[in-house]
Amino acid sequence: MAAEVCPVCGLDYGSIKPLDAIAAIRSFPRRYRASLTTFGQDEDADALARRRPGPDEWSALEHAAYAADMIDRYAPAVRRMLVEDNPTLPFFGPEARVEEERWNESPVGRVVSDMETACADMASALDAVGADDWTRRGRFDWGERDILAAAREAVHQGSHHLRDIEQVLRRVRGR
Repeated sequence: MAAEVCPVCGLDYGSIKPLDAIAAIRSFPRRYRASLTTFGQDEDADALARRRPGPDEWSALEHAAYAADMIDRYAPAVRRMLVEDNPTLPFFGPEARVEEERWNESPVGRVVSDMETACADMASALDAVGADDWTRRGRFDWGERDILAAAREAVHQGSHHLRDIEQVLRRVRGR
């Protein structure tokens, strides 16, 4: 990660300590569930969650599915970093998965469940990290990182896309 602060969402990576990362990861299922299921009585929740604000922009549901998928990718990476010395941890072209997996057609409940599962797994992986292990390293496609940096990036994915969901829903509601 080149920047210490995300220029889009403002998340300050350096402010996230290990216990903060675990707490944030554990908070995401509740927060995503609320953002995807709390609508006014006169609103079509399912349609709003799937509506794209523009032709090349993601819906709220796609942002949520993407964040769950990304968080889900970090738990096995952390586990490998704990038991292997500097493993190579290839990621994939995650943006392509939005269309490949047809996330905008997924049931909202399934996306929320995927977030719950991903976050529970990530929190479990981070719970297993000992005080001296947060600096264990792995090689990602974007460079060598330690476990704390991986945890921070998972938090960033969850936080960043939650913010995106809020913005998308405001736009598709016309507010």
